[in-house]
Amino acid sequence: MEGVDRVDDRVDGESISRLLRAWRARVDARTVGELRGTFPPPGRRLSQAHVARLTGVSEGWYRALEAGRRQDFSESFLLRVAQALRLSDAETLTLFLAVCGRRPPELSRAQRELPNGVKALLEQQVSYPAYLSDVAWNIVATNSLMGEWFPWALRPGANLMRWALLAPEAREQMLDWEDSCARTYLAMLRVAANSDPADAELRGLVEDILDADADCRRIWAEEHDVVEHRDGHVFRLRLPYHGNAEVRVTTHVLLPIQRPDLRFVFITPLDGWPGV
Repeated sequence: MEGVDRVDDRVDGESISRLLRAWRARVDARTVGELRGTFPPPGRRLSQAHVARLTGVSEGWYRALEAGRRQDFSESFLLRVAQALRLSDAETLTLFLAVCGRRPPELSRAQRELPNGVKALLEQQVSYPAYLSDVAWNIVATNSLMGEWFPWALRPGANLMRWALLAPEAREQMLDWEDSCARTYLAMLRVAANSDPADAELRGLVEDILDADADCRRIWAEEHDVVEHRDGHVFRLRLPYHGNAEVRVTTHVLLPIQRPDLRFVFITPLDGWPGV
């Protein structure tokens, strides 16, 4: 019954009831594939009954949400509502805060799309190697030079920490491996492991590295240093790409405001590239 849309907004002109009605009104029901073939066929206006059908609940249950009545609405139901109403991330956040007083659960890292602007910036970087990694150092995307310098970064499931600390080739290519690489990266892992104890992927990364390598276990036990990032850190490389000539480089770490869970990293020379 669409008549129940007229709820009392006297207390808060921007109540969640008002917002839900506005969000529902902008969705053209004729464009919703899941409603095709239903009877009667949907008109332009998306009804409360339609949203209930799309979210797998009774019309009365959805009506209670839109009326602003306090119920024990589950996170999965609210996420289905957000999907049915085609809510943006900010709108989904508003829905969760208004209804249950907490933020929506984070999408898994694999589910989150890469912002077009960030992807374009990465691809257009042709002077220096560059890549995007997530908070667990999984390689999300690279530019072409990064793949040429470090072919491992193009492999499925590539992870910076696993390569730098466990791959035999890393100890040959990253000169002064223990002091310049391992101690710094393990200090970064120490910060990450304490930043979100509930992050099973980060915990598993630390455990896997320490279980797999005696040198890493020894350094972990010896050191108590913590490092948040490698921005501005200078290190020496000897890569097949440069004919195994030594190069000194520094890393620059940027955080895209659209995706604070990502690191945009590019590598620049200190002395010019060999042969240039």
